[in-house]
Amino acid sequence: HCVGFTWEDGDIYKGNTLFYTSLYQTVVNGYMGNVPGAPMCACVEQMPVVTKADCVTSTGTGLQYTFSVDKDTGDVSASHSVAMTYGDCGGNDLKAQVKATHAGSDIETAIDEYLVGDDCDITNAVYLNDEQLLVPSAINSLMNLDGAEYEGRSWKQLFGEGIFFLPPDYDAAAGDAEMRADLDACVASEGRQCLILRKCTSCTVESHKEIVYKRLTPWFPFQEGISTDTTIDIVNLFTNQWRNNNNVLHVDYELYSSVQDALTGTDEWEQADYNSNNHKYGFPRNSGPTGYVGNQWNSYAWSGGHADHHAFYIEVPSETTVV
Repeated sequence: HCVGFTWEDGDIYKGNTLFYTSLYQTVVNGYMGNVPGAPMCACVEQMPVVTKADCVTSTGTGLQYTFSVDKDTGDVSASHSVAMTYGDCGGNDLKAQVKATHAGSDIETAIDEYLVGDDCDITNAVYLNDEQLLVPSAINSLMNLDGAEYEGRSWKQLFGEGIFFLPPDYDAAAGDAEMRADLDACVASEGRQCLILRKCTSCTVESHKEIVYKRLTPWFPFQEGISTDTTIDIVNLFTNQWRNNNNVLHVDYELYSSVQDALTGTDEWEQADYNSNNHKYGFPRNSGPTGYVGNQWNSYAWSGGHADHHAFYIEVPSETTVV
């Protein structure tokens, strides 16, 4: 059972309503349990999303103030009294009462985020998606290239976020070793390292919805964390800290906006961008086809870019079995 109240500016009885809604009903009606992980009483922004909540209104009558003066000390004291009555908002639930009380304001629409009515299943799915816990089959069937053919090549997923959630190996050394082996798997048949493909459904710039990384030079030895002048953590390079150490455009790699462009060497990207410090901006920072393009980067440590829903895939040689 959830219950709440709302008020307008100048409501002098909102403290009484709070007392009645929380402490009084707790004692009289036995409402003594909270939703796990949530406070028992708080502003709606701190409470869990629910389908509906009952509503309380309060009315005060006969408000009187009494002032007393101590004739010996001159001290003044004051008290007041009022007769309070409480109602159920005329039969409205809390959401309807909020919309009626705050019609035309931001509050009228904001309440929909917390009191969702019959849309609870949809709200749960959106929440779980945002927390990277669901992969909707309708979208995934279109975008999941794990072991599938795409642009005449086979691919397997390396890692991803959002609806393509797949975390990197928790063992950084093991993850790096596996990725190096995957990259080298194309050398015998293609004469180059395997292509890396990032597909991003949430990116807002068309050129960044599909980016292909084509490696040209060998990699430095592994050391976990940020790249240095002699070491590199390949997984961290792509996921969190895109730097130019052993990773210079036109020298160590090339970028393209499609697989076919990468295979033919057509329309190679011209503008590179990197982190110059410890910031957690991942691939491809603000790199772009002809100039800087902002906020299309991914980060598995920070938020802020538009690549909330993306996956990294690696090319698989035709004679290799995808695991």
